Amino acid sequence: MKRSIFKFGLSILALMLMSFSTFTLTGCEQKEKVLDVETPSGELEIERDKSDGSVGVELNKKE
Repeated sequence: MKRSIFKFGLSILALMLMSFSTFTLTGCEQKEKVLDVETPSGELEIERDKSDGSVGVELNKKE
């Protein structure tokens, strides 16, 4: 009796972990490109996260 309850609890735990990892891996970031500038010496890209409003800046310098 105790063994079957333990197996049932273990299978429920495994199912919960699999569903949690599936949902966290399928989430996508909603970002919008605010500014994208390309110059002969490099590239500047500014993106804003739609969910919380944070801004990310990426600068790639060509050599």
